[in-house]
Amino acid sequence: MARHTTVRQRSPADGEDTFVSGVLEATDWTRRHGRLIVGVVVVLVAAIAVVLYYRNWRAVVEDRAANELMTVRQIAASGNAALATRQLTQFVSKYSGTHAGAEGRVLLGQSLLEEGKASSAIPVLKPLASNLDDPLGPSAALLLGAAYESSNDIAQAEATYMGVGEKAPFEFQRRDALEDAARLKLQHNDPSGAAALYQRILGQIPDTATGRSVYEMRLAQAQAQAEAATRK
Repeated sequence: MARHTTVRQRSPADGEDTFVSGVLEATDWTRRHGRLIVGVVVVLVAAIAVVLYYRNWRAVVEDRAANELMTVRQIAASGNAALATRQLTQFVSKYSGTHAGAEGRVLLGQSLLEEGKASSAIPVLKPLASNLDDPLGPSAALLLGAAYESSNDIAQAEATYMGVGEKAPFEFQRRDALEDAARLKLQHNDPSGAAALYQRILGQIPDTATGRSVYEMRLAQAQAQAEAATRK
């Protein structure tokens, strides 16, 4: 004869007892750890307040820097290079870390180059030029390469141009940098190296692109110089 298994059903009272027991345990835990809970809440509220304050403060600083940069730009446009350099130096020191401060750094480096102070432009441009992911990084790096070039540090200038040519985010930035590097190679008796760079540039340009013929002509000149050098 088959055995019948009897399943004991829990009564509603059992469920209520379990619920009440859980509530009591939670209440007891909360009572015993009340100070800890209050401390955690206070820390979280303080952290949120600090983050909100920092964001508001950064927004105020960025706005103030952008407004002051407009004034400094007007001074630079006036043609008084010495005054512009002084104003830009103060501006970059005051607003370092802001977007406007980065713009001011590029302008200061350019102003120093125009004044013939390439050695002074190098430390100004280096911090921004080292970060090619920054929107102004490639521009700063190209100016840094020009500063090295003006300081007759050709190897460092070429390395800087090549860095932009390899890692800049936009094709036109890479092309401009490779063009500068090729120009340096031609000026310093490396036409074969220059030809290789012009070939790289042409590989990035569509066949129907405006200006392609200019690079084709430069490639032909570099190749002709390289062939002439091998015949000597």
